[in-house]
Amino acid sequence: MKLFNPKYYILVTIVTLLCFVCNAQNETNNWYFGNHSGIDFNNGQFSTLNDGSMSTPAGCASMSDSNGDLLFYTNGQTVWNKNHEVMTNGNDLNAEIDNNQSCIIIPDPSDTNNYYILTTRINADYGGIFYSKVVFNAQNPLGHIYTKNNRITTTSTQRITAMYSPETNSYKAVGLGKIGGSAEQTFNALFVINVGTLGTAPLNNITLENTITLQETFFSTLGTIKFSPNGQTIAIGDSSSNSSVYIYNFNALTNSVSFQQSFNAGYIFNPIPIEGLEFSADSEFLYITGNLSGTAFLHKYIVNSSASFNEKILLATSSSINFGALQLATDSKIYMANYATDSPYHLNTLGVIHNPEDPEEINFEPSSIPLINSASTKGLPNFVTSYFRNKIIAKDDCFYEAIDFSLDAYGPITTANWEFGDGNTAIGLNPSHQYAQSGTYTVRALITVGSNQIELFKKIKAHPVATMTDGYTLSQCDIDNDGISNFNLTEAYNGLENGVRDNYQYQFYETQLDADNDTNPITNPEFYTNTSNPQELFLNITNEFGCVNTDSFFIEVQSQDLVVLDPYIVCEGSNDIFGDYIGRFNIANKIEELSTYFNLADDEYIRFHSTLEDALANTNPLYFDYDSASTTLWIIVRKNNGDCGTIASMELVVNQSLEFDIEDSYQLCVLQPNPVLDGGISNDSWEWQDTSTGAILSTQRFYELSNPGTYQLTVTKLENGLLCTKSQVFEVLAPVIPTFEEIEIDGTNLYISINGNSQYEFSLDNQDFFGQQTAYTFYGVEPGIIEIFVRDVNDCEQSIQTEVSFIHYPKFFTPNDDNKNDQWSVFGVNENLYKQAEITIFDRFGKRLYGFTLKTIHRGWDGMYNNVPLPNSDYWFKITLVDQNDQVIESSGHFTLKR
Repeated sequence: MKLFNPKYYILVTIVTLLCFVCNAQNETNNWYFGNHSGIDFNNGQFSTLNDGSMSTPAGCASMSDSNGDLLFYTNGQTVWNKNHEVMTNGNDLNAEIDNNQSCIIIPDPSDTNNYYILTTRINADYGGIFYSKVVFNAQNPLGHIYTKNNRITTTSTQRITAMYSPETNSYKAVGLGKIGGSAEQTFNALFVINVGTLGTAPLNNITLENTITLQETFFSTLGTIKFSPNGQTIAIGDSSSNSSVYIYNFNALTNSVSFQQSFNAGYIFNPIPIEGLEFSADSEFLYITGNLSGTAFLHKYIVNSSASFNEKILLATSSSINFGALQLATDSKIYMANYATDSPYHLNTLGVIHNPEDPEEINFEPSSIPLINSASTKGLPNFVTSYFRNKIIAKDDCFYEAIDFSLDAYGPITTANWEFGDGNTAIGLNPSHQYAQSGTYTVRALITVGSNQIELFKKIKAHPVATMTDGYTLSQCDIDNDGISNFNLTEAYNGLENGVRDNYQYQFYETQLDADNDTNPITNPEFYTNTSNPQELFLNITNEFGCVNTDSFFIEVQSQDLVVLDPYIVCEGSNDIFGDYIGRFNIANKIEELSTYFNLADDEYIRFHSTLEDALANTNPLYFDYDSASTTLWIIVRKNNGDCGTIASMELVVNQSLEFDIEDSYQLCVLQPNPVLDGGISNDSWEWQDTSTGAILSTQRFYELSNPGTYQLTVTKLENGLLCTKSQVFEVLAPVIPTFEEIEIDGTNLYISINGNSQYEFSLDNQDFFGQQTAYTFYGVEPGIIEIFVRDVNDCEQSIQTEVSFIHYPKFFTPNDDNKNDQWSVFGVNENLYKQAEITIFDRFGKRLYGFTLKTIHRGWDGMYNNVPLPNSDYWFKITLVDQNDQVIESSGHFTLKR
């Protein structure tokens, strides 16, 4: 039996107490995740690690001690100690490591030697949330698993999160599951698990304190749950077709929740399965990752927005990587796991949101952190979120401004000791500090919360100001030797010491007093005329950080002779538009040519301008092709520091337009002579070409068109030593013989329409013509053989004619021997049009009464049958005709006999 040793007991108690009191809460300073990957955040610095023993596809957790030294890490199945060896009894924990939140490590707030690993298990046969206890003692200084796989709940999803409650000095872990058994298909229960002292419960207790039935239903085991760092809010994401995020208020004293709001994490008809959720350190913004059909999405949601329609904000997408878990770190940045589509998901980068608390500029880099000899997978360590509420609050500012510092923590802060990174210190909760010079400083605050001391770090940038090089002079050319010229003062950026130009603003003044007081600024800095030579000017420079510096520089005029260059001549129409008297001048080619002409040095460049004012101000330079009428071009050679080296002028000359009057098409006529085209008297040469064969038909000025086809005229003219050319393609149309399109008789109206390319006149006697169009109607036409004549009003196309038979029969006849309508006959049928004709008359019973042929049609029918007059009645007829083309034409009808 081992004897009790009071001395030993007292020593252990003191050590434990000291550790508790000195708890610096650097528990999150070491991350291990993915395939042997890691991150070290100690002392406010960031560095990657690749010494881990763990390779896991998704979920994991890490734990460090109060000094930021690694204690152990796990994927929920295996636990490794700080030496990266499997911890004693550290195998066979029962988490499912494919879960993004397979586990979380929670310290025992009553004993810093004890930790609980909570694991999630979805398996229906033996699912739930479980805990295993890690104990450090003299016998196991590297830790050992004291007990494992103790069941807390009987159901679970992969979601679990935790926060610290200073009011109860206990941790609250919350997981999602269901009330019913394994047959239940949906999840609607939140399990609140307490770790630590609770009321009269014994120390080191871990208990299920509350099971909350939710009104909202979750359909998937996949997703994420996160506490906000302030512990007041829980966000739960569902990766089902619902694709929604639900936000709840949490009460740590009553272990209860109340629904706050929800939003769709995807889009209509496109739900996006949720991979990661994370709050910003101030708990104001929620970030969401998801992947759908080869595209990764990152969204932001404003948790406490006052907007009427609070919608998620799309920040980024990617088709090259998948976006995985999100995790806030002690530097208040949010890190993102990158992973490949297929198992084992390895990618050698991490993403980061640098400013997640900024409403606008979050500065997201999707794969900016390289992982050397290691890889990211789907997950990142799952931590107690309250650790990340502890932070220094301060904003970067100009080095000459005092920066205000404040603090936030999970509980009331009683003391704070500051180190500002420049050798200066302070005591107090809200110090201000002004840096003597610009730079990036690591600020350290050692704060006391209750009996805990917490070490916090933050990088602060004291921004520099822009300064001019001492004695910098901006020179300008003067071609009239009066010592006065125009300056573009904004070119003073060439005198900046750091050479940075972008995002700077300049305000110029003529006196130091005006610059100091920001009065009487120069209103036309791009076209400023000097008042003396040289002249000192003053300016306020505002850099991209908003930091202002007052400085000065000089402007100086350098007189020189204007260099007049040879003219640049182009053809009218070189801009592909003839007749606008504009030419196209290739500036790029001239830059090459004149760079050689001026023998430019390495620190010189050449610019072209349309006006002298632009040339002196170095504004509106011309590049590439420049379309212009004849004008003067101004060329200036400048040095990289803005000095004017040489100024020159060049005449731009556009030659006269090449003139000829050629239409796009011509019509050959049967009745008119062939057209003769004129290639233009002012041109020097002419070439008429058949485009179908390429044959040159003539080189004379005039050319007679005789055959249909497509032709091209090309003319040339030599002017100012430049041979200019102009071409036009035109079409010659063959003579047209019009044809009858339609001839139609309606009653006694004759309608005629023509197929042709002109307007036509129409006649029935070849003497009187009517109309000037492509169709005409004659009214009151007599039946019989009708001749139709058509001629072109333009006297171009051939005249045409035809003959039609107008067949007509009366609707009634009156055979009463009064010599009026005594016979019924068919008119318009004759031997010129028809080979055969047979017309038969029937009574209403179909009895044949009479018949005509082509030879007897002129006789008509007198209403007799077998020499007996037939009574008043309606009678029927049938006509069968065979025309000259052997086409059979049949018709039938009826008429009335009236006596």
